[in-house]
Amino acid sequence: VPGTRCTMIEKHIAKNAPHKHLVFVLNKIDLVPNWVAKRWIGELAQIRPTIAFHASLTHAFGKGALISLLRQFGKLNSDKKQISVGVIGYPNV
Repeated sequence: VPGTRCTMIEKHIAKNAPHKHLVFVLNKIDLVPNWVAKRWIGELAQIRPTIAFHASLTHAFGKGALISLLRQFGKLNSDKKQISVGVIGYPNV
């Protein structure tokens, strides 16, 4: 999949930190047509969990799904008090 996806980092994490979970979060999903978003979600969801996200004070989308997924990861690691989340992407775009 071309674009801003960094498969090098995905492979590095899979090889060197297999205990870590990778999730695709498609941010600013409101900026593309619905059919494009659905297609990308379908393509990426075949590889790993994928969430469509749109941050907004009035019409947020995907926030609940993301929080739910993070809570599930927390339950998988119930021996720890917290989970760590890393974000990879381009800022201010």
